[in-house]
Formats: sequence, C-alpha cells, structure tokens
Amino acid sequence: PISEKYGRRWMSAVSKRDVERSRASAQNWLQRILFSPSSKTARQVACAIVKTLCKEDDRRRRVLDLLTGCLVDFGEAGQNGEDFLKLYQKLAEPERWKNYLAVKGVLPLLGRLITKEIKQLAELEQRTLSSDLSQGCALKMLTELLVSFVQHAQIRQRYKSRLVGTILNGFLSLKRLVVQRTKLVDDTQDLLLQLLGDMTSGTEEETKAFIAVCVDTLNQCPLNDMVTPVFIFERLCNIINPEEDDASEFYLILEKDPAQEEFLQGRMQGNPYGSKGPGLGPSMRDIKNRICTDCELVALLEDDTGMELLVKNKIIGLDLPVKEVYRRVWCKDGDNQDKPMRVVYRMRGLMGEATEDMIDSFDSEDQAKDDEDVYRLSAVLSDCGGLDAMLRRLSHLGSLIHGKQLIAALLKLLSYCVKVEVNRQYLARPDLNSLNIMLTALNKALRLERDTNDGIGAAIAEQLLLTIEAILLEASALATSEGVAQEVPTLSEDEAHLTMLLDFIESPYVKSNASVLQAMVRLIPFLTYGDESRMQTLLDHFSPHLDFDKFDNDQGPDNKLYLDCFCNIADGIVSNAHGAQLKDLICEMGMVDSAVQYVVRMPPRPASGIKPADDKPFLEFLAKPSLPYVLRILTGLCKNHHRTQLAIGGQALPSIHRLEQVSTEGSVGTLAENLIEALRDNPDVVAKIDDVRRQTRAEKKRLAMAMRQKQLGALGMAVNEKGLLVPSTQIEGEMETLVEETGLKCCICREGYKNHPKKALGIYTFSKRVIIDEFENKGRKTHGCSTVSHFNVVHYDCHYSAIKHSRSRDEWESAFLYNANTKCNGLMPVWGPEVSESLYVSNLARYSTNIAECTGLHDVSFMSVVRDLRLLLLRFAHEQPFSAESGGGGRDSNIHFVPYLITTALYRVGSARGGLNVDKQLNAFLEAPKDKWIASSYELDGPLECVVLSLFVYSSTEWKSRRLNFLRRLIVLAQLRRVSPSPPEKLESRVVADYTIYKPVLMLFAMVDMIHCQLKPSESGETVSGLCSSWLEWLRRNDQTALAACDKILASYQDDFLPAESFAEYCDVAGLSDEIGKADDFLADSLKLDL
Repeated sequence: PISEKYGRRWMSAVSKRDVERSRASAQNWLQRILFSPSSKTARQVACAIVKTLCKEDDRRRRVLDLLTGCLVDFGEAGQNGEDFLKLYQKLAEPERWKNYLAVKGVLPLLGRLITKEIKQLAELEQRTLSSDLSQGCALKMLTELLVSFVQHAQIRQRYKSRLVGTILNGFLSLKRLVVQRTKLVDDTQDLLLQLLGDMTSGTEEETKAFIAVCVDTLNQCPLNDMVTPVFIFERLCNIINPEEDDASEFYLILEKDPAQEEFLQGRMQGNPYGSKGPGLGPSMRDIKNRICTDCELVALLEDDTGMELLVKNKIIGLDLPVKEVYRRVWCKDGDNQDKPMRVVYRMRGLMGEATEDMIDSFDSEDQAKDDEDVYRLSAVLSDCGGLDAMLRRLSHLGSLIHGKQLIAALLKLLSYCVKVEVNRQYLARPDLNSLNIMLTALNKALRLERDTNDGIGAAIAEQLLLTIEAILLEASALATSEGVAQEVPTLSEDEAHLTMLLDFIESPYVKSNASVLQAMVRLIPFLTYGDESRMQTLLDHFSPHLDFDKFDNDQGPDNKLYLDCFCNIADGIVSNAHGAQLKDLICEMGMVDSAVQYVVRMPPRPASGIKPADDKPFLEFLAKPSLPYVLRILTGLCKNHHRTQLAIGGQALPSIHRLEQVSTEGSVGTLAENLIEALRDNPDVVAKIDDVRRQTRAEKKRLAMAMRQKQLGALGMAVNEKGLLVPSTQIEGEMETLVEETGLKCCICREGYKNHPKKALGIYTFSKRVIIDEFENKGRKTHGCSTVSHFNVVHYDCHYSAIKHSRSRDEWESAFLYNANTKCNGLMPVWGPEVSESLYVSNLARYSTNIAECTGLHDVSFMSVVRDLRLLLLRFAHEQPFSAESGGGGRDSNIHFVPYLITTALYRVGSARGGLNVDKQLNAFLEAPKDKWIASSYELDGPLECVVLSLFVYSSTEWKSRRLNFLRRLIVLAQLRRVSPSPPEKLESRVVADYTIYKPVLMLFAMVDMIHCQLKPSESGETVSGLCSSWLEWLRRNDQTALAACDKILASYQDDFLPAESFAEYCDVAGLSDEIGKADDFLADSLKLDL
C-alpha cells in the first residue's frame, strides 16, 4: 500500500539524519579532545584510542574521513595539533590510503590551508612589529603533510599542475617576511622550495606550463617589489639554462713531445694537474706560460709563436678556453670523460712543418644552432607575456643601486631570451617600445658608472649593450631578407639617446673598457637609420676628427679614439636601404673624396734602378699615422655600396694596389688587400683591378727575367733557341748526370730504387688485434689483425741506422719521428724489381714477428693478410677514420698502402699452396642454394670475405661475369644484419630498406670492383696461380702506375660513389645499369630467398 511505501522512505531519511548528527557530534567532541589546549596527556590518549579503533579497513576509512574534516581547524590549534597530525600521517602512511585521500580532495584542501596560514603571517607582518617564536608551527606541519603526499609519483603527476601555483605564491610570500620570520618559517620556506623543484622537474611541456605560472605570478607582484621578481627571474634562468657546476674539476697531463726530448729542458713533475690549479687557466696560453715557467723556458714565455700545444693530435690555439678544449676536443667522442686531458707541448718548426690540423676557434654556426637548442624554453616568454612583464619591470626601475639584484637577474634572463630568434623578433616589434626602455636603462647605467666608478653600472651597461645589439641585428636581418626597408623599432627619444651615446664615448670608463666601447660604436648607426637629421648629427659629431693631414701632425688620444670609432662605425653599417642612405650622406659630405685624395697623394714609383727599401718618399708615406685609418674607413664604406666603390676604383686604384704589395708594421699591405677585395663586388671595378694586377705581374716578370739572365751568365749557363736552359760550353763537360727519383723514396735519405735498386724498402704500419666480424655466429669470435699506414717509406738500412743513433728510445719510438709523428709497430717490406727474393723473405719474416709481438697472432698466413685487406677496405666502406689509433694517415695514405698489402698476400699464395682451396671456396659460395644464404651471411668466410678473395681468383673478365652474384649476396647480408645480430630462420622482412642500410656493402663492392678493373694487368694467367704470379710481377715493376690507379680509385670513391643518394644512382656510377635493368626491381628480386 501507499502508506507503507512512504512510511519506509520517512524512516530511511530520519535514520540518515541521525547518523549525520551522530558523526557531527562525534567530530565535535573528538576534535575538542584532539586539539585540547589544556592537557597534552588527553591529546595523546585520544590519539592512542583512535589509532586502536583503526585496525579494520572500514573503520580506518571512516576515521580518516572524520580526521580530514578536522584539518580545517588545525591552524587555530597550532602546536596543540601536533599529536593529531602525527596520528593522521600514521594512519595515511600506506600508499593506498594516500591515494584514497588524494581522490577525496585532501591535496587541494592542504593547499588552501597553507595559503590561509601564509596570509595570516602576511597580515601580521603589516600590522605588528613583534613576533612569536611559535609563529609558523601549523604552517610547517601542514607543509610536511603535503610533502608526504607529493613524494608518491602518481599523486605528484596528477596534482602538480593544480598545486604548483599555490606553492610558488606561498614560497614568494614567505620570502617577503621580515618581522614574522622564525626558524619554523625558514624551514617551511625550504620545504616549499624543495617541493617546487620536485614538481617542476618533468616533461618539457610541464616546464613550459610552469614558466607561464611564473609569469602570471610576476604580473601579480607590485612594481615596487624588489625581492619577489628576483627569485622568479633566477628560477627562470635556472630552468632555461641550468648552470654547470663550476666545482667539477678535471685533470691535465702535460708532456713534452717525445721527438723533442733532447731539445727541451726540464719536465712537468706534478702530473696530473687539477684544472683549478694556479696557472692552468682560463685560457690555453696560461698553460703554455705555466710550462715555460716550471721548465725554465724563459725565451718562450713571452713568445706565443714559439711553442705549440696539442690535444688529441690537434694544434690548439692559445686563446681558446681550457674548459672548452676539454669539453669540445678531448671529450668530443665521449670516450675520454673520466681520463685526464693529455696536452703535448713542443717547439714550433723544430722537426719540420706541422702536419696536424689546427683549431683556432670553434664553429660559430654550430654555436648558434646550439643556442637555439639550449635556450629553446625561453621562447615561451614571448607567448605568455613574459617579455612584456620584464620590460615593464625595467621601465619602472628607479634606482639601479637599490635594484641592482633585480636588474642583474632581469638582464641575465633577457640575455638568455635574445639567443632565440623568435624572442629577438618579438622584441624588435616597434609597438613594444623595447629599445627606448633599454636605452633609458643604459643611460642610467652609464651615468651611475661615471658618478660612482664602482663597477655596478659597468656590468649593467655591458649586458644592455649586447642585448640591444642582438635585437637591432635581428631587425636589420629581417629587413635584408625581406628585401625592403623595414623600419628599425621606433625610438620616441631617438635624438636624446643618440646624443647620450656620442657624449659617453669620451667618458673614462668607456674609453678604458674596449668591449663596451665597441658595442656602443656598433649600436650608434642603428639609432640613425630612417632619419636623415639623426644621420647628420652623427656625421657632424665625427667630422672634425676626420682631418687626416691634421692628425698626421697631432695624434692626440681623443683623435685616435674618434678615428678608431668611425672606422668601426663604417665597418658596421648594415647592407640595406638604411645603410645605403647613410653611406650616400657620407659621400655627399665629401668624407669619401677626402680619404681618396689622401691616398692619391702617394709619391710616384721610383726609377727602375732604385730598390723599394731605398725609396724614402714612399717609406715616409707608409709611416703616416692616418694611412691605416683611411684604408679601414674606405673598406667599410665600400662594402655593397656602388657609389663609394666607383669613387675609390677611379684614380685611387693604382695607389691602393701598390700599397697591397708592401709589408709594414701597421699592416698597411693587409688593409689595402682587404680594400681591394671589397671593391671586387663591383663588376666595373673588377676589370680595372685585374688590369692593374696584370701590369704589375708583367713588370715583375720582366725584372725577374733580366735578373735571371744575369745570374745564368755568372753561372756559365745559357738559354737556347727553344727557350731551354743548357750549360755553357765551358762547364758542359764538367756536369754529371743526376738521376731523379720518381717512385718510392726513403723518408730519411730521400732516395729510392733508381739510385739504390737492390736496397730493400719498407712501409711503416700500425697493426692491432681486433674481432674480424662482430656478426660471426660463434660464441667466441675470430680475431685478426687490422693494419693502417701513413705510407711513409724507409730503407731498412736507414731504419736500423736511426735506431742505433737513438740510444734512449726503443725501435718504434724512433720510427715515430720519421713516420710523421704517427704511431707504428711494423715495417712491411716492398719487393722492388731488383730486390732479391731471399732479402724480401727475410724482411717479410721480420714483419710477421712484429705483428705477432703487437697482436699476439702468430699465424700470419695468406688468409690472415686477406682478412687484413678486408678490414682495411671496410674502413673505406663504413667511412671510418684511419688515424684513430695511430694518430696519422688518412684515405690517401691507406689507398696507396693497398697494392703492397695485396703484394704480401700474392706472395703468400704460392708459399701456402692455397690457391686451389680458395678456388673451391669461391665456387662453393657461388653455387650455394638460396636457403643457405642466411647462414652464410653470419659466417666468417661469408660474402664479405668471398668478395675480397675474388681479387686473387678471378681475372677482370671473369669478375665482370660473376659480380652480380656477389652483389646479391652482399645486399642480402645487409638486409639480414639490419634486423638481427644472429642468423634468423628466414628472412622476415623483404621490404627494400633505405639506401643507407645497403651503402656500406655497396661501397665495399665498389672498391673491389675498381681494384679488379684498374689495378690488375690486362693480361693474366688462366689458373689461380698464374693470375697471382702475373699480378705480383706487374705490381713489382709498375709501382708508379699502381699508385696512379689508386689515386683514380680514391677520386671515384669520394667524388662519385659516396655522394650517391640512391641505389639507382649508385648503379649508374658503377656502370651496372645495363646489367641489372631497373635498380629497385633488382633489389627486391635479390631479397626473394624462398623462390
């Protein structure tokens, strides 16, 4: 019935209200006991009772809900709630209960309670001048409770986006406290900072979101707040570019070059040296000076050209920072991170011209790319209003002294921002008024430095100048790239700013600081662009100092300063419409004509009998103080300016050409040469330059021929009617016929087989033990010998004679000197045409002994030499370096080494009687069914070995008829090894991969194919032994032809094969297109192993 239905509903509602009343009443009385201010014992007993009741999960859930409701009043309880909070943390300690409470909304509640406590402290800070030591107790305990929740990764990941703003605002509010600051407040501040770090270290997107939160917080801070923004700016700087730990130290080992042991006195006894030691930085020059001081090399202490420092076989410029050399040279490949940096010092030129590469600077283009990547997070500031907020702070900054921490942090962040293109473009917008704000701050900084001279204004001014320059250069680049006269960001106080910078040029601080002066000079032209009156103001300021004749008589310091500044201004004028307008005005004011007339007044050339060193009028002109400045001004003005180029390229061109041929202390010759190179941009002037230089060459040639005739007459020589040089009749009978070496020459005596046909020559080599094939299907891989060479040839007699004279060094340390400072541990014999076989065999045995000593491989047989050749050709195929272990030798040296490695293998064919076995091995390889191809690709004697063995089995004609079979097998090998390091049951993927997957084996095939076609004689034997014998004899007697063929092979490899970007292009270069048809079809057909 209806009455019963509604009666039950009424009973249910009444029961729920009773339960809620009972819970509320229970919470009220329990809360009074837990927070009781009168009895600590009562609080402890109550907590113990509640803990005892929570042994069951259902009861614990109810109690946690009950206690969560009590958190709202925890702040009023203060220290009296300590037992309550310990109980709450104990009950919520298991991770599942923390997850439960997080879902119930405890974390946002804690955030609100923490904010409430901080607001109360802020209000007390404003109202009272006294504090209580217990102040912040509840705040610290609530923060600790929040930290215990956030320690769990799942909870932190879910709630950090909601809490990060609360934590940041709370931390910044606590930093502002002064009166109410207690130990508890400091501890809470540290906890919030730690919490802030944990919650902002996530993905890049989360970091960008936190940056936006920081900007919002910054916008909420009043403009007169000098404390809070400092932390925000520093935090953003640390996020965008975390600073490296300067405490990290590395070590250096300073050693003298072993080749100069007998010439350099002393030794660095303290190896290894810590990088923070005295005299070991910041630049490599300091290390050089430390070496000179410790070793008492006083003559080299002030001479930067006398000593060279080498790191990883590279000559290092003395201006480079030690840390950058360690990071970008020593640790570049990542294999020397934990090793001391080895620095070798030596006297320059003592052992001949250096062959190592030199590093004077690091690539600025790579640095620009690095900056875009390193500072990429700063791009968020242009999207979320961060740059606007920074400019707002900068514009409202009154005193630089009181706000020095703020402006230092702001400018540091701004310097990070301008390293990214999108920020520079944003700041270059005219509506942002960024330049006016920064120039006003620059004016304040320069005035502060002028008045106080304490360095604060100097640091601010230098940072501002660099930032402004970066923005203006970006604006100029945008204008140039768009091909229109895009406006430079407008300056409402442009005239005042320009006048201010011009006046500050003479200030003592600016004159003494070269970097600030150069930055100001580079900035000044930008302030004039687009306004002819400002350009006129600029030129009027410098015009009195451009009287070159007056400067020749009075070289005052101010005149020098202004001339040098104007040279830099002329060189820094951008090549766009604004720059052209400024240069046109300079021409109209007669400054270009004045400089040109100064050069034209050069004394005329002397008579032909007078030497240049005796031409006193010309030498006096070269010594004029104004001449270098005139040439620098003309060089800067004529860059990409047609009108100035025509003015200089008229009557002044012969004089400038005459100046470029002299060498003086003032670098006049170099400056004149730079000016002529700048003029070559103009087609009309280029013809005049070429004509003047042609006339000079003709005159020099005439004088040289006259002197030659005079010298020949003194030597009793004459020139016949054909123009050939012949001896006169008096000395013709006295001359001996000289034999000129054209082939291999000893690196010590410089003679070869033409002068000493029976003396054995050898090639210095470096061998090491390596695994032949990393993909070999064996538990224990087969080892072999890998040999490289710098291709320095030496007589065995000269080699042993040099060893005897170097008593303090062993054999290979001495050989290191003659092998162009390249490590070596073997001397491979060269079998010359008239060298006896017994002598060759003896030297070959000695070479085998050397290999065994350095590699531990005692079986130096035909197959070991073939595998050595295989490893050498694979270095070419994989484009690997040849000098990584030996420190010298490249592609040129090692391609020349190939014929002599082949010669060694050819000789061992007969001695090992292995020709027939090799023939059978190749026949079995080519006749193998397709189901055996997979296993063969993971065997040592698989396709990689067989393609090299073909050199010793097939003639060129036989190779061409079989080479496609080898090519298919190599393609299958590359496909298999791409997907599996061990042989699979079948070829899973028959899809043709990217060309780069097959490129190494294709390069190996190309090298073998070119050796077959270009390095073998046209006639060869019909059998394997006949082929090897004829090839060996041909290589013995045609070393020059073989080396020329190697040069062609290397040229084809580098210029034709390596640039190929597809298999079709490769086939076209290799001449295979007619044989295989469509390249893609050939690839796909090669991978069908089941057909």
